Formats: sequence, structure tokens, C-alpha cells
Amino acid sequence: MRKLAAISALVFWVAFAANAQSQPVGVSSSSGSITPRADTSSQHSAQIDGIAARIGNDVLTDSEVRELEDYQKLIEGKAQERAKIVGELVDQWVVETDALASKFPHPTAADVTLEFQTLLKQFPSREQFQARLAQIGLTQDQVRQVIERQLYYIRFLDYKFHATTQVTTAQIESYYQQDIAPQFQKRGVSVPPIGQVEAQIRQLLTQEEINEKAAQWLEEAKARLRIVIQPSGGGG
Repeated sequence: MRKLAAISALVFWVAFAANAQSQPVGVSSSSGSITPRADTSSQHSAQIDGIAARIGNDVLTDSEVRELEDYQKLIEGKAQERAKIVGELVDQWVVETDALASKFPHPTAADVTLEFQTLLKQFPSREQFQARLAQIGLTQDQVRQVIERQLYYIRFLDYKFHATTQVTTAQIESYYQQDIAPQFQKRGVSVPPIGQVEAQIRQLLTQEEINEKAAQWLEEAKARLRIVIQPSGGGG
């Protein structure tokens, strides 16, 4: 089975990437504005904040690490190790910096609400969702802020790399023969004609190429930066 290119900045976007890409890009920025990254440091006001990483003259805070950890606990049931969380935040910083410099429009409040409602459907009831938030220590506003950022990053990367992404008929046919058909055969069901799944294959291969281009771009961008990762509890 072909695997999509894995880059840390996209790990936590997978859950709703398809919905995000189906929304029009760049239609409006008037009804919602992304919460500045640094503002998340006030979310855990009861805890003394520290520095998780330095990127040039900017910093990523321990509270940002905790917020992403909590969000992953909400979505996945557990969080990644701290080093991976910090790596994701560094990637996010690179994407956000470029997106803001490009004046890329933010998701609308309606976009965020749509994704928030999709998240709610993963829980048996709203009451259980609220109980899980309380158990983890997240607020509903924090969840919406994370969703808003994820939408912003997904859409910007799609905007940045989609135009240069080309999927050929030969690639689609190869994926159909080597991946799709064997999967159906293994399950003992009829293999659909290629025409029925061509659009889905094209979308998957396009996303795969965008991920690969984004991964390369992120590595090149980070190589030009001075990034210092602080140990846990590294303070200021």
C-alpha cells in the first residue's frame, strides 16, 4: 500500500483535511481572524509558562505544547511525545509566518463551526464531549482556535503547492492496478471500473504530492532558521 508522505506539520490535520480542501480558498477574511500563536500562552494561566523552543527572535511556549497535547488527547485519546509536539509547533510557525506574510485570508467563523460540528459527531453526545473537555482541561474556545489554525495551515499549503502539482493518467492507472484493485480483490468484492474511482485517486495522489512538496519546503525553510529546542521545563 502506498503511504502518503508524512510530515509533522500535517499529522494532526488529517482528521478533517478532505473537508478543509473542499471549501473555497480565499473567499473571505472578514468574519474570522486566526488567534495569534503567542496568545495561546495565556490559556493555562494557572501554570507558570516556559519556553519550549526559540526560533530566531521568537519563542514557542510550554503552554502551546500543553494545548496541542490536550487537543491530541481529545482527538486521538493520547498525545505524542513532547519532542514531536514541539516539532509540529515549529512546522506550524514556519507555515504561519509565510501565510501571514502572503496576507493569506483566514477561515471564516462558519468554516470553523462546520469543522467543530464534524468533531462533535465523533462523540455520542454533546454532554460527553463537554465532560471529556473538562477531564482534559480544554475549553471549547481553545478547540475552535486549534481548528481555525489547522484550517488556515491546510488551505495555505494547498494554495501554495496545488498549482504546481500534476497527476498523470499513467499515475492514476498505476495506482488503480497496484493498490485499488488488490484491496478489493483481497476483500472478495468486485473491483469497480477505473472511471468510478478516478476522481478519488486523482485527489489522493494530488494530496500526496502536495504533502511531499510541503515537506521539502519545510525542511529547506527550517535549515535557514536558528532553532533551539529547550528541554522540558527549560524556562526562559
